[in-house]
Amino acid sequence: MTRPVLSIVAGTYNRRDQLQRLVESVARETKVPHVLYITDAGSTDGTVEYLKSVASPSVRPVFVGKLLGQARAYNDVFMSVDTPYVCWVSDDNEIVNNGLDVGVSILKKNRRIGMVGLKVRDQEGPFVKSPYIGGVSSIGILNVNQGMLPTEVMQAVGGFSEGFRDYGIDPDLTAKVLFLGFDIVYTRQVAIHHFRNWAEDTTSPEYKALAIKQERGKQRYEALYSQLSGKQQNNPLKRRAWEFARATLSRRFEFSMDSSKPILGNIPRDYYNTVMSKYISMLDPLATLSKEYHLRQRFRGEWKLMADTEVPAVQAGAPPASLTPATRKKSGVGGPQTA
Repeated sequence: MTRPVLSIVAGTYNRRDQLQRLVESVARETKVPHVLYITDAGSTDGTVEYLKSVASPSVRPVFVGKLLGQARAYNDVFMSVDTPYVCWVSDDNEIVNNGLDVGVSILKKNRRIGMVGLKVRDQEGPFVKSPYIGGVSSIGILNVNQGMLPTEVMQAVGGFSEGFRDYGIDPDLTAKVLFLGFDIVYTRQVAIHHFRNWAEDTTSPEYKALAIKQERGKQRYEALYSQLSGKQQNNPLKRRAWEFARATLSRRFEFSMDSSKPILGNIPRDYYNTVMSKYISMLDPLATLSKEYHLRQRFRGEWKLMADTEVPAVQAGAPPASLTPATRKKSGVGGPQTA
């Protein structure tokens, strides 16, 4: 068997049908040698039996047997893999357009890049009309919902911060990689279809519990990055350029945020994210025009990651983040020091 170059990590709990779609899509769409690790939290719906039936050198179940939280479950695998690259996906994902192969190709060609955002499009729920998901955070970072990293970078930042447990782990990891000094990019094409489970009844206990978890994650993110929180995300020049471009181009083209029709190589949402992100150059649409990726974020400076004891509590009894103090100078694997 050819030595794997990519570790794919997914967590699951009682979602057998969705998990099967993920497993089959990875096999269908991924040509690079890989291993798919699936950590199960004690499913009782036939998932365990299914995983045993498909177990192989390229599909390796990890039977945890209890709910650890996404961050802990993923980290236990992240810290043990030895492939050059690692990515995280969800059990409600479907790989499309050879998305994981594209991610590996980007990382192999660009050592300056420390994370590839695998562009995700919702297939269910309120954002199904959007060409892809992923928003800009309160500190101006275009978040990565599902991503791929060199394994040494993932391990250097300590994986997901376990203080978030579930919600908030993706934007926090995006910020940690960026502030370590690595560039972050998005695949140009959609790499993942997302079959999100939505709690439609806003009065249900499930919806309320989800809202509480999301708010807790948001508060913790704000606490971790309070030095940048609330600061202006983009400069006035970028905003004026956006307003001019939108007014001008909308006269000739469809300029809806839901449009998937390219305008000079990029769709309207790409231009919007370029303007709204503090770390994407206005020249990005031209600089990446012939690339497999775009929306390249860069941070050149010094940033100290906050220690567990420095993170203000956001809720009584909330667990601490698995975030250790570090700076680019000390890390030893930080990105290039020059722009």
